[in-house]
Amino acid sequence: TEEDAAAKFGDIDVYKNRFRAMKHSFPKSETYSLFKIIVDSKTQRVVGCHVATDGAGEMVQGVAIAIKMGATKDDFDNTIGIHPTSAEELVTMRTPSYYYRDGEKTDTLE
Repeated sequence: TEEDAAAKFGDIDVYKNRFRAMKHSFPKSETYSLFKIIVDSKTQRVVGCHVATDGAGEMVQGVAIAIKMGATKDDFDNTIGIHPTSAEELVTMRTPSYYYRDGEKTDTLE
């Protein structure tokens, strides 16, 4: 969890997005997707990922390999997403949604 990452690393950046995938938009379904990437702010290494959507297991397997190999947020940002897929969200989130500094959650950095 992000709380575990904050306890372990102290300072983390959390990138998070909730959206309705295209395949759920046209039939006006109320099904939403949630994507979250947790980054150690000191090293920029991706240390966690949460995906809640259709086919999440397929996406998370590849992300797990990248995390184990030491991928950074820049590595994710420099990856071209496959469009149109929900998985492209993992490589297009550019601005942190919130932060943890010294283990405490904050919405902004001063």
